[in-house]
Amino acid sequence: MNQVHKKLMDTLVRVRSFTDANPVQGSPSFASARAMLDDVVQRLRDHAQAQVTGQELRRAEVQRQKDQSSVLIDHHIRPIVAIARSQIAPQSDVGLPAALRMPRLPLSPTRMLAVCDGMVEAARPFEAVFVANGLAADFLARFTAARDTLERVMGGKATQVSTHMAASAGVKAEIVRGRRALERLDAEVRGAFRGNVGLLRAWRGAKRLHYKPGTSGPRAAASEVTPVAPATPVAAPVAAPVLAEAA
Repeated sequence: MNQVHKKLMDTLVRVRSFTDANPVQGSPSFASARAMLDDVVQRLRDHAQAQVTGQELRRAEVQRQKDQSSVLIDHHIRPIVAIARSQIAPQSDVGLPAALRMPRLPLSPTRMLAVCDGMVEAARPFEAVFVANGLAADFLARFTAARDTLERVMGGKATQVSTHMAASAGVKAEIVRGRRALERLDAEVRGAFRGNVGLLRAWRGAKRLHYKPGTSGPRAAASEVTPVAPATPVAAPVAAPVLAEAA
């Protein structure tokens, strides 16, 4: 959730508390709007939790990518390059195959996969040479398995990014629903408690967005909120935008 969405969430929670204490009795529309508000608040909390979890897991997957890339470099690529430099066709016109030279580091995960694929294929014709110089008999199979592990880790990161994006989209959708529920509740409360100046003032406070002085919240909130014009002039200036301006 961004700061605007957090403030909107706070407003919806305050509105829910106000309507708990001051329900409009005998109004199916009020009950329906209130049920919609409850659903919005719960969904927003679920999406917010998914955002946080997805972000943390994404960071963990990024670290796993770095760790697995280090494994590939230190345990597979460097030993192959070291042996290739000293043993493959020494003092001949063949030279060192390009794919068996040390790549320029650092490498992106995608580039790392390409380097590993090229090195496995380039080393295959010289497999006996590498084994004779100290590598395990199945060093290419181990190299390939480590390369495949990196690819799986990359898939895990992509999954967490998708989860975070879906949760962010869900937050935006629920904010729209919450605004609609609040507009309906505003109409019900204003109608039911018309003439009760103190209660309507409390209602205006409940549905107001609160920002710290000097923040950019009001400008950001203007794009999220469509205020309802007040029915009568308000004497005192409003310090912050409201979701649905009351009379």
